[in-house]
Amino acid sequence: MNNVCLCIGNYAKNPFYIKFSDISLYSVEELCYYFMEKVHFLDDSIVSAELVNWIRYECGLSELADELDVYVRKRVSVAAFVSTIFERTGMYDSNTIKQVDRILKEQSSLTLTEKYKKRAEYLYQQGRFRQALAIYRELVEYIPSRDSAGRALLYYNMASIYAMDFAFRQAAELYYEAYLLHPDRQTRCAYILANKKALTDYAYGAFKRENPNWEEDFQRVEQMCAQTDEKWLASKGQKLVAELAELRESGQTEAYRQRSQAVIQQIKKDYKHQTKD
Repeated sequence: MNNVCLCIGNYAKNPFYIKFSDISLYSVEELCYYFMEKVHFLDDSIVSAELVNWIRYECGLSELADELDVYVRKRVSVAAFVSTIFERTGMYDSNTIKQVDRILKEQSSLTLTEKYKKRAEYLYQQGRFRQALAIYRELVEYIPSRDSAGRALLYYNMASIYAMDFAFRQAAELYYEAYLLHPDRQTRCAYILANKKALTDYAYGAFKRENPNWEEDFQRVEQMCAQTDEKWLASKGQKLVAELAELRESGQTEAYRQRSQAVIQQIKKDYKHQTKD
């Protein structure tokens, strides 16, 4: 059997609660898994006497707690604290521990704003768009007004999240803010596309007439939409929709119900992934 991990210590009667993520941990293995999953969120707050006492009294790992207690008193780095826990529990191999150690050391030299940027980027890449959006909103208040490129990137990323949520009007507004700060063709095309999705045909026609110098970009957006339509027609998603429609139209009610419920459950699962802490 592969991927078997021999657990150590006790299963805690009283969990260690992490307010930031609103999660309760019941074993040192769960703690390690949390550290691995949230590596881009870890900061000095985890190097605490509270955590060491939990490891000592709830998990029954006195030797590890003794070592970590010294770390707390000497205020060692997050990287050293986490790496020691990983090494003593045997949850991860040496290469993984070195990688985490490198990430944490790199993060220690970042400013608060840079750390938040990395957190938002990490969430965005993980498909957890709503959490990323919340951080982007906060960052807007901290990025200096003179940093036009930095602020433009924040607005662009926020707009892209709104667009993925089909909130095209909000997306268009934010793409425009990004474009004003840092004009480039990619942002301009994104702004045009968001307006194409948000506006009526009449309003979009007026929008085109108001911006005659963007004719090439309007054409480019039309080509992008045509290519997207072609991809959709050849996609598994379109095939699934067609199959569901065929089941319903042919009167196969039970088969349609079971298949559609399976699709709904997968959508719910994806949504929970996007919104989890």
